[in-house]
Amino acid sequence: MAKQDNKQKLIEATDKLLQTNSLFAITTKEITTTAGLSVGVFYNYFKAKEDAFKEVVNRFFKYTVATLERLKQELTGNNIRSEIKFKEALINGIDKQWENNFLNGDIIILSRQDHQFRDTINRYNDQIIELIMDILMITNPLIKEKPKVKAMLVMNLIENSGPAFFKFDSAAQQEAYIDELVMTIYKICFGKES
Repeated sequence: MAKQDNKQKLIEATDKLLQTNSLFAITTKEITTTAGLSVGVFYNYFKAKEDAFKEVVNRFFKYTVATLERLKQELTGNNIRSEIKFKEALINGIDKQWENNFLNGDIIILSRQDHQFRDTINRYNDQIIELIMDILMITNPLIKEKPKVKAMLVMNLIENSGPAFFKFDSAAQQEAYIDELVMTIYKICFGKES
C-alpha cells in the first residue's frame, strides 16, 4: 500500500506544480520535494517527469469521461431539469480544467514528441466526442444523425476555455466570461436562445 501511496503523492505533486508551471519548466526534484519524497523514489515509478504528467492527463481525461457519462444518464431531454444538470456539469468541468493553465499546451507539445501518447489522447478525444454527440441527441430530440461537427465544436470550446493569453481584470469579469461561455455552449447543445 505504501508503494501506491508514494506513486499517488508523486502524481498529485506533479498536478499541483502543473497548476502554475508548464511541464517543461518543472523538474523531477521539484516534484519529489512537493511530494515530500526523495528523487530516488521517483525513479521507482517513472522514467521521467513526462511519465508522471501522462498519469495526470489520464486522471483528467478519466474524470471528464466519467462526468460526461454521468451527465448522459441524468439528462432526460430538452427540459429545465436537464438544463440545470448540464450547466452544473459544464461549470464544474471548466473549474476543473482551469486548475491547470498549461494542460492543453503541454499535451500538444508532448503529443508531437510521443506518438503513443498522441494515440492515447486521440482515443480519449474520440470517446469524449462520442459522449457529447449522445448528449446532443438527448437535448435535441429532433436530431436524427449524430452531430459530430457540433460535438467537436463543443469539445473545442470547453478544452480551450481557459484564459491562456489574457488575464481578467476582476473576479466579476471572470464570472461574466464563464457565464457567457456556458451560455454559448448551452445554446449550441439545447438549440435555445435563453
